Amino acid sequence: MKPRRFDIPPFLIFVVCILSTSVAKTATVDESARAEGEVVLYSSLNNEQIVTLVDAFKKKYPFIKPSFYRATSERVLQRVLTEAKAGRYAVDVFTAAGFQLQLMKEAGLTQKFVPAEAAAYDEGFKDPDGHWINVHSLLNTMGYNTQLVRPSDAPKKYEDLLAPKWKSKIGVNLQDPEWYVNLQRRWGKEKARGFLKALAAQQPAVRDGHNITAQLLAAGEFQVVTNTYAHILARIKGQGVPVQYVLDEPVITYIHLVALAKSAPHPNAGKLLMSFILSVDGQKMLRDQGRIPGLREVDPKVFSLRQVKLFASDPALAKEYAAAGQEMRAIFGVK
Repeated sequence: MKPRRFDIPPFLIFVVCILSTSVAKTATVDESARAEGEVVLYSSLNNEQIVTLVDAFKKKYPFIKPSFYRATSERVLQRVLTEAKAGRYAVDVFTAAGFQLQLMKEAGLTQKFVPAEAAAYDEGFKDPDGHWINVHSLLNTMGYNTQLVRPSDAPKKYEDLLAPKWKSKIGVNLQDPEWYVNLQRRWGKEKARGFLKALAAQQPAVRDGHNITAQLLAAGEFQVVTNTYAHILARIKGQGVPVQYVLDEPVITYIHLVALAKSAPHPNAGKLLMSFILSVDGQKMLRDQGRIPGLREVDPKVFSLRQVKLFASDPALAKEYAAAGQEMRAIFGVK
């Protein structure tokens, strides 16, 4: 009796080939990273946050030795530019504020890499060209002193600050041209300029810095503040300080990015590190360290953002900050 012949459908053969190729590619990245044996990170995260991420990464990939350089976003940018000019390429992965990382991209120092984790990140929070993805967010917010302002009387929208009752009771952070540029994106330049002029007519107290405006709000120096960071107010509110943030949706959101270096000496290990930082586990670590995760499905500790509309600040507009900052100071009569 002749053995029975079983024909395998061509479609099934195709599916098996695709799956085999996918597995092979994944294995190749891991195997190549193992051969590279190390990875170098330049980051503007604080030291404790970097150490937590790096230690967890090392535990997951014990065959890769991670090392890092920690500095402000501006110093990370300057170090990268200096090393590139000297022909020295030591870094694999960067994390920095949107402005600085966008400048790295424009200088040709980043490369396209879209990890699988990127699919879970919202549009506007990842580069349309595939060079960067948001690691953590900073929400620009109004706020008020709860001992001086009742919740029912508090402003809900930026325009509410123009009511006569707020005259001489407002604090404005002038060291924030990114806020003004994004108001222009939301409203158009003329409306945003008109708003700032009307706000200046309210005779506000002007200060430089998100932290100082939050601290002075808490101290009662003014009753409301136009632009500080939500996580600062949420954190000190949790310590018993009489403040409350107000999220005017869509909330202007500053982004801090991660990217793979163009001339990474350990590109495969760099891809694994970048994917790890963007993963649920990596984002939870940043959440537990007080950051607002870039991954929306991981809620920050201080508040939920699941139903909040966010407005990502476009890093490509950073070239407008200098002029916007000068205009802000001119409008408020500050040199």
